[in-house]
Amino acid sequence: MQRVDLAILGATSGEIAPLSGSFGLSSSSKIAGNPFSTYSYRDLRLLIGTTGVGKVNAAATAAAALTIFRAAEVWNVGCAGAYGGSGLEIGDVLITENCICADEGILRKEGPMSTSSLEIPIVLKDGQPFYDRFPLDESLARRQIRALLPAGMFSTDPSGGIRPYDPRDAHPSSFDPVSEPEKKRPFRVQYGPSLTVGMVSGDIHTADARFRSFRALAENMEGSAIAQTCLLFDVPFLEFRGVSNMAGVRDKARWDLGTAMEHCLLVVKHLLDNR
Repeated sequence: MQRVDLAILGATSGEIAPLSGSFGLSSSSKIAGNPFSTYSYRDLRLLIGTTGVGKVNAAATAAAALTIFRAAEVWNVGCAGAYGGSGLEIGDVLITENCICADEGILRKEGPMSTSSLEIPIVLKDGQPFYDRFPLDESLARRQIRALLPAGMFSTDPSGGIRPYDPRDAHPSSFDPVSEPEKKRPFRVQYGPSLTVGMVSGDIHTADARFRSFRALAENMEGSAIAQTCLLFDVPFLEFRGVSNMAGVRDKARWDLGTAMEHCLLVVKHLLDNR
C-alpha cells in the first residue's frame, strides 16, 4: 500500500484543478474510474483527485482511494450553496465542524427526524453510535486549524496568499471590480455545520425549510459520505467549502463558482503552508 500525507478530494475537476497546478506532479492514475495524481509539495506527498458528484460516488471513490493509499488524512474541497439565514455570502469559505446527513432518518410532513429516532446508528464505531452527523472537532484540533486560520474576514495579498482583512481598506460592500479590477473582494472564513443532501434545494422555500430543520450553514452533495468513509477507515477528515451560490437559487447567472473555489483553495494552501 502506498503512503501519502494527505488526500484532497473534490467532486469535479473544476474544484481541484487550480490547486493541483500549484504542486510538482509525481504520477497519475485512475481510481474507480476517476483521475488521481500524486504530487510533491515541500515535505508532503499529496494525492489529489475527483470522486464524481453525489454521496455514492464520493463514498465509493474515497473507499477505493483509501484501499490503495494509506493516507494520513483526507480533506474534501468543493463548492456549496449557503442558506439565507447563515450569514454567509458568495465567495465566503465554510470550514465544517459537523457533517450532517440530510437524507437518513425519518421523513414526515412536519420535517425530517434523525436516525436516532429509529435507534439504529448509521455507524457504530468502537462502541460509539453516530446517527445523523459526524463531528470534525478532533480533526480540527489535531491540525490546530482554528489557531492557524481564525474565523473572520480575509483578503488576498500580492504574493497570492491570504491575510486578515484590513479595516482601513474599503468596506467589502463598496468594492467595485470595474474601477478596482486589481483588487480582490474580501471574504469571510466561517466555522460551522454543513449539510449533505442527495438533491440540492431547488427553490428558496426548500432551502429555508432545510435551514430551519438542520441549522446547517450550507449544503453540498458529498461531505458526510466522505466523512463516514474516513470514520470507517480510521482516517482524520476535514471539509472546506467555498460558497458559490445561495441555496435554492438555480439561476447560474447569480452564481460565482470561480471565486468560491479560488477562495476555498487559497484557504487550503494557506493551511498547508502554515502547518
